[in-house]
Amino acid sequence: MSFNVRIFAFRGMQELLKVSPRQFTADSVYQLIYPYEFAQVISVSAVAASSSPVADANPSAAVNILRVEVPDQAAVRYEINPPSRNVVAGNSSPIQSGIQQYYFRGGWTISLIDAAGLP
Repeated sequence: MSFNVRIFAFRGMQELLKVSPRQFTADSVYQLIYPYEFAQVISVSAVAASSSPVADANPSAAVNILRVEVPDQAAVRYEINPPSRNVVAGNSSPIQSGIQQYYFRGGWTISLIDAAGLP
């Protein structure tokens, strides 16, 4: 069985503007900076780890955050690799389900494998 994982690369986060001088401002609210720099769909299976080639395509891209969206009822094992590291996702890798955001830079890659098919 395989499923699709969606990934989106963002420049970073930005603080939302305060719309009223009387607005309560004890805390700040942040959101991802849109539009995203790139998006990709990766087909993930339990047979072999899949890596993101698009993330590796432009090392000078202004990317700082990678948003990974795993479909409901699925989980992946993952590895995030800067240029000096090439670890393939496997049974000893961290696990993720749902939506998560990671620190990420241009020229890095992510390796994914279906967690259900691993011992």
